[in-house]
This record gives sequence, C-alpha cells and structure tokens, in this order.
Amino acid sequence: MFYIVSTICFLSLSQFPSNLPMCFSQGFIKFGFETKEECLIKRDILINMIDKDLKDRQVSMILYCKQPTDVGKLNV
Repeated sequence: MFYIVSTICFLSLSQFPSNLPMCFSQGFIKFGFETKEECLIKRDILINMIDKDLKDRQVSMILYCKQPTDVGKLNV
C-alpha cells in the first residue's frame, strides 16, 4: 500500500520572526493505494484541485507517495 504524504507550509504568518514559513510534515491521507502509480495519479489530481486555493492563501504543499514503513505509524 502507498499513502499520500504531505509537508504543508504557511508562507506569510506575520506573528513569527522574519515572516519565516511555518511548516508541518508527515501529514497523510489515511486512504491507501495498491500501487505507487495509482497513488501518483491521485496525488496529481489532488494537486490540480487545490493548487489555486493554496496559492491564494499563500500556502505551499509538497505531496508524495510513500509506503507505511516509510511514513511511520499510520494509526491515527
């Protein structure tokens, strides 16, 4: 199984020193995909769906596909 994992960064938080981005990593979509190819296809669809909204909000996100052993504990 493969999971979509993300790092999300808020680029413009004026309350923090020097307007440095605040990033959170290892977020994931709990739904798994049988193959890496299927995961990558769904990741690309998701990127196309949310790209404009993220840019409008000055948020950056990296999405990639990993197996559970790479992600860590997945029971949330």
